Amino acid sequence: MARNRFELLLCKFHLANNEECPFNDRLHKIQCLVDMLNRNASLCIVPEETICIDETMIPFRGRLSFRQYIKGKRHKCGMKIYKVCFDGDSLKIYCGKEKIEGQSVAESIVMEMLQPLLDDERTLYADKWYQSVALAENLQKRSTHLVGTIRKNKKGLPKTVVDANLKRGEIVARQNQNKVVVMK
Repeated sequence: MARNRFELLLCKFHLANNEECPFNDRLHKIQCLVDMLNRNASLCIVPEETICIDETMIPFRGRLSFRQYIKGKRHKCGMKIYKVCFDGDSLKIYCGKEKIEGQSVAESIVMEMLQPLLDDERTLYADKWYQSVALAENLQKRSTHLVGTIRKNKKGLPKTVVDANLKRGEIVARQNQNKVVVMK
C-alpha cells in the first residue's frame, strides 16, 4: 500500500466519538477494540485448569501520558500491558492508578482480570510481583489456587519460614488458618 493511501486511511479511521469521551478515560478511543478482542478470545477458547498472569511492554517512544519506563525489561520504554495467558490471551492496558482501596495494585489487577475465570478450581501461576498472602487468601475464597515465588519482605509471611537457615535439601513450610501454604 502506498504511504499516502495509508495516511489517508489512518486519518479517517476512528473507533469512538471524540465528543462522548469521559474526562478521565485515557483509552476511550480504542477501548471498544480492546473489549472486542478480549470478548472474542473468551468466546473462542475455554481455558484449561492452569492459567498465568504477567505483564509485557509494547515498545513506544511517542508522547503518551501513561507511557512506562521499566529498567529491567528488554524494551524499557513503552505501554505496559497485563495479560492473562492460557490458550487465548486476555489483556488489559495499564493507564496508571489501578489501585483499589484495601488492595495492592497487583491484587486489584489479578482480581479484575480473573473475574470471569474464578470459582472453577483453576490454578494461577504468577511471578513475585503479583504474589502476596492476601491475594492467595482472596483467590482461595473463590476456589482458585495461587502458585509462585514470593519476596521475603511481603506482609503476612510466617517468620519461622522467612528466617529459617536451611541446608541443602531441607524445606520448611507453614499453613495458616485459611489453608495458604508458604514454603522455603
